[in-house]
Amino acid sequence: NGRKDQIMAAPFVGLGTVIQFGVSNTVLVGVHNVAFSGDKTGTEKNTTMATTNGVDTFNSSTTDPGTVDFKMWFLPGDSSLIALEAARAAGAAINFNVIYPLSLGQASFSGIIESITRSLPLEKNATVDCKVKISGPVTATNG
Repeated sequence: NGRKDQIMAAPFVGLGTVIQFGVSNTVLVGVHNVAFSGDKTGTEKNTTMATTNGVDTFNSSTTDPGTVDFKMWFLPGDSSLIALEAARAAGAAINFNVIYPLSLGQASFSGIIESITRSLPLEKNATVDCKVKISGPVTATNG
């Protein structure tokens, strides 16, 4: 009929997601969860005595781009974890790319590593949680 097949949006799992960071786009090894907190735009109330209907009115303010949490297996001696720890110690913003599976696109942003937390439970695999504060806009591209 001459029409191109259209791919409809569908749910997917994160299997195949890749996290890159830093100038050399180091691939973070052992990641098993990525969670974006979502952004939030601040609002400032501008209601006055002359506001009609008794309903508050607001102006938008700045937008806080939120955080990204990476959860990964603790792999002592792994070079990507060592590089991540060095970036946290430096305290400066670095570039991150979260590359979605199935060629679905990616999210790129600058961020400051706020914390790296290790967990060594008795009956589960040891893990590392990394919290990154996003600094500036997140650029999302579709695959």
